[in-house]
Amino acid sequence: MAQEQKPGGGLKGALNKAGDMVGGMVGKASAASAGSHDSEAFVKNACVSDLYEVEAGRLAMERARSDAVRELGMMMVDHHTTATHQMQAALMSSEVTRFLPDLKPTTQLDDRRNGLLKHLVEAPAEDFDKAYLDQQRTAHQEAITLHRGYAENGDNPQLRSVAIGGLPMIERHLKAIERIGVH
Repeated sequence: MAQEQKPGGGLKGALNKAGDMVGGMVGKASAASAGSHDSEAFVKNACVSDLYEVEAGRLAMERARSDAVRELGMMMVDHHTTATHQMQAALMSSEVTRFLPDLKPTTQLDDRRNGLLKHLVEAPAEDFDKAYLDQQRTAHQEAITLHRGYAENGDNPQLRSVAIGGLPMIERHLKAIERIGVH
C-alpha cells in the first residue's frame, strides 16, 4: 500500500508504463504507414524522435543510477544531435528544396513524447533506469520501422539517403539497450 503513495510508483507508475507501451504501438503503426513513404511524415517523425532521444538522454545523464544507463543517455544525446544536424542539412539540399520547398524540420515534441518525458521525470529514483530503458527499447523499434520503411519506399532520394544512413546507428542503439539488460 505504501508503494502506491510514492510519486511515480505504484498504480501511477503502472499506468505510466501502460501508457508508454500503448503510445509505442501507436507510434510504430504510424511509422509503418505514412512515415514509410511520405516525406513530410518521415521528416516530422524522425525529427520528433531525435528531439525526444536528446531530452530523454539528458534526463538519463542526470538521473540514472547505473553508469551504463548514464553512458547510454550521453551517447543518445551525442548521436541524435548529429542525426538532427544531418536532417537539417538534407532539408537544405537542392534535392529536397526543389520538390518540397516548404518542408522544414520539426522543432517541438509532440504530446506523446512529452508524455514519455513526463513519465521519466515522475519515475522514482529506483525505477528510473528500467523506465528509461523500456522507453528506449520501444522508441528505437519505432525509429527502425520508420527509417527502414522510408529507406525502402520513400518518395525523395535525398531523404531516403538520410533514412538509409541513420538506420545502422539506430540498430546499434537498440543492441546497446538490449546489452544493458535491465528488464
